[in-house]
Formats: sequence, structure tokens, C-alpha cells
Amino acid sequence: TILKVQEKKTQKGTSYAIIKFSDLSGVFELFVFSDVFENNRDILVEGNSLMITLVKNYVDESKVQKKINIRKIISMKEVIDRPIDQVKIKIQNLEGIKKINDLKLKDGNTKIYIDVELNKKTLTFQLKGNRKIDHKMVNLLKNEKNIEVS
Repeated sequence: TILKVQEKKTQKGTSYAIIKFSDLSGVFELFVFSDVFENNRDILVEGNSLMITLVKNYVDESKVQKKINIRKIISMKEVIDRPIDQVKIKIQNLEGIKKINDLKLKDGNTKIYIDVELNKKTLTFQLKGNRKIDHKMVNLLKNEKNIEVS
């Protein structure tokens, strides 16, 4: 999560930023150079939570001095809202089917497979049409008794 953004300019006039982050392990700062900064300016805002892909390189041949570069920055909101291609729902009893039916899932892009365990047998079904399932819906299903989602 971004705590503070300090935008600066190089002598050539290109923008870069020093960004203070916090995560579960503590607080740290990263330099975000012009190309990455300009491409992600809209999400590099205090309070935003991000997922950052980093690449570690060595500056010297003896591999003593490390350099970490940012490859990609993505907003956690975008990660959470990203569509899910397919979901497998495992149900232990018929009550689970009723709970899924009660959700009244709308048409969408997610393929849904349902495994029903009855009399020591597992029956697998795929819903005819795709439904709208997001990460929030998956979490709701995971909190239900007798339902597993993967």
C-alpha cells in the first residue's frame, strides 16, 4: 500500500518518483523511474494497494551490489476485479445445490463445474451457460458450510 509519493525531476526534466510503501513486513521506499512512473501515474496514489513485479540484478561482477527494478505495477483492485475463467464447486449434500441456486447467478464469462458427492460417488456437472463469478462471489461461496471452491 502506498503511504507517500514524492515526484521529482531529473536534470534532463524527466519525471520519477520516490514512493514509500508498507506491507505486512514493514515500510520501504522504491525509486520508480520515468517510463514505469509515467505508465502507472494514475494508480500511483497514496492509499492505493498494488502488486509489484520486481527483478533483481547485480551491478558488479562480484555480485555484491544488488539492483532491484520494477517490471510491472498492477492495482489490487484490478487483480480482484479480474474475470475468472472457470470455477469448480464441490458440494457435499443437496443443501449446497440450493445455496448455489439461491445466488441467482447472472450470465457471464465463467465456466462453472459442480462436483456433487452422494453415496460415496462424485458426480460432475458443467452448467450449460457461463455465469458471472468474481473474487467476491468466490469468497462468499468459500464461507458457506459444505461447499468448497477452487
